[in-house]
Amino acid sequence: MTRILTLVAFAALVTALFRLPHPDKDRLAALRSGELLAAPLVGQDAGADEAARALWEALLGSPAASRTEPGTVRLRMGSTRVSRGAAAADPQLDAEFRRALARGLRSIEASNPEAVPLLELIGRQDAVDDGADFVLHVAAETLRLEVETPGGESLRAEVEWRPADRGSLAPPILAILIAILFRQPVLALFAGVFAGAFLLRSPDGAAWAAALPLALRDVFGVYFWNELIENFRQELVAFVLMMLAMVGIMTRAGGLRGLMDLVSSFARDARRTQIATWLMGLVIFFDDYANTILVGSTMRPLCDRVKVAREKLAYIVDSTAAPVAGLSIFSTWIAFEVSTFSAQLPDVGLAASDGYGVFIQTLPYRFYCIFTLVFVGVIAVSGRDFGPMLTAERRARAGQLLRKGAKPMVGDAATKLEAAQGVEPRAMRAVIPVALFLGITLFEIFRVGGAWDLGADLFTLQGLADVLANGESMRAMAVGSGAGMLSAAVLAAAAGIAREILPAAWAAVRSMLIAIVILYLAWMIGAICTDLGTASYLTVLLGDAINPLLLPCILFVLSAVVAFSTGSSWGTMSILLPIVVGMAFALGESTALGGTLLMVISIGAVLEGAIFGDHCSPISDTTIMSSIASASDHIDHVRTQAPYAVVTMLLALGLGYAPAAFLGLSPWIGILSGIIVIVAGIRLIGKSADSPSSAHPRTTQPA
Repeated sequence: MTRILTLVAFAALVTALFRLPHPDKDRLAALRSGELLAAPLVGQDAGADEAARALWEALLGSPAASRTEPGTVRLRMGSTRVSRGAAAADPQLDAEFRRALARGLRSIEASNPEAVPLLELIGRQDAVDDGADFVLHVAAETLRLEVETPGGESLRAEVEWRPADRGSLAPPILAILIAILFRQPVLALFAGVFAGAFLLRSPDGAAWAAALPLALRDVFGVYFWNELIENFRQELVAFVLMMLAMVGIMTRAGGLRGLMDLVSSFARDARRTQIATWLMGLVIFFDDYANTILVGSTMRPLCDRVKVAREKLAYIVDSTAAPVAGLSIFSTWIAFEVSTFSAQLPDVGLAASDGYGVFIQTLPYRFYCIFTLVFVGVIAVSGRDFGPMLTAERRARAGQLLRKGAKPMVGDAATKLEAAQGVEPRAMRAVIPVALFLGITLFEIFRVGGAWDLGADLFTLQGLADVLANGESMRAMAVGSGAGMLSAAVLAAAAGIAREILPAAWAAVRSMLIAIVILYLAWMIGAICTDLGTASYLTVLLGDAINPLLLPCILFVLSAVVAFSTGSSWGTMSILLPIVVGMAFALGESTALGGTLLMVISIGAVLEGAIFGDHCSPISDTTIMSSIASASDHIDHVRTQAPYAVVTMLLALGLGYAPAAFLGLSPWIGILSGIIVIVAGIRLIGKSADSPSSAHPRTTQPA
């Protein structure tokens, strides 16, 4: 029944998307025009020595730019126009083009801090004298950006391009459909990646026989290879492997058993163990990846012992990691979240440095994250569940931790690993490696982020956030997990089981190799969606005809759909937030809310919708990592988590964004109302898996 309902809901969403009018090609082009700034110069005006230069490099070296002080570049923007042939000029389209260029320049500033440490844009909203004039030419297969500088120099860049269409939705739709039908994430993701590669090779459907082998080659030679050599991906995989190896060694050395014995004084049953897991999720607030792997892998043995379903553990892990990191002002998320909209704040009369202050103002409007954290806590404290999660919990209490036929992301070799015979359990053999991991990770983030150079500024919100932004958190976590793994090995050797170290580490790692494959496939389908313009297509498709007071609700739904389809909350934020600032402020000025308040609520809505869509998406990397850490069947995790996520989403819309926008109610009233509804609702419809009347027939599968 659950699968049928999921298919019906998914079919309704797809049908609704396909019934919407096709987006205008020029708008799609304008939205992606900022990418042309990073393209190489072309044409007769680009000399031999300039052929390899990017357009932005030549632009910042032109008379339209000047250096006002060391490291600061001031760029003046003149007119912007989308060339439409014989069609009449469209001021709204030209303004969208201007905003896309500004976003592109800010992106270049962020990715090239040595070349452009500080970029000051003059003329973000209206043309200024003595500025560079931009013209975008949209053809069937190319986009060309022409820039005329004040000195009369002409700069041009051109890229191959095809306007995104409904075909750009095919990879995520196919992947999600196969995942729902067959519960085979590898097959589902590979099918989505291959379908996307085929569409890129044969955009008009012609010569499909020739495109098939080329698409297959691109899957491995382009998309897999690009993800394989990417530093961030390598560091993340190294972190996951070393963390799980550390857990395997700690287990064999009796560390986890000792920790379990210690925690068991509180977590004596399933309910208290879930509370302990939820509290751990709140404590590890500085990064969602670290939260997911650390909490899931260390609490799994205890949850297994008290018969908590693997799906339930995955839910608690997944639904605390991103929400707590997204809300925390001391996490690796805040700098990214602020960076996606702060550059546009000068367009509405605020300084870019006000970004952190605006972020703080959005916190009361982060309804989904707040309700999710409360929902997880109430579920854990009450011991009540409903829907497919209740079924899973009843099954687990009867001794079956996984659904019959389930395929956990980590195999039995790791989950059934026990302390070596004759080893006395000692909690310190787990506490020391975990503490060392956390300590070295934070030390590396602060060291690389330049904390020691800030002095007293380190203790300001912006100073600390800058450190977290520049601290290369994934590299730091890889270093920290390596230190934790080595310390676990040293403690195991001191316990007299030196020969058990490598087998224990290998047992923990080898059983999750298929999970790493799934993780890479998720990244690959994200890259495919980027090349097809899936997110841009959805943004234009769903972003039209906006009523100002409906804006937060529409943006929440829009960001949820984009994140669900692409599997990336951060990617969704980076696409939508730069568009939202100016639009929300302008629309809000005509309402009783005012431009600033509608902008703040709208930013919060995008951030929240992206996390909700990520929670429900089977192709999300963080959702996959939650299944890995909890050794849960991935599709079962998504299937059981989605109803809880949908409930909190409806509360966020019905008690949060709608009253805040339409009635101007204080967000604190919405939060209080939501908490009351959550507590009362779970009390009324939730049932205990331990209730004698709900006992599940005991199976022969061992816990």
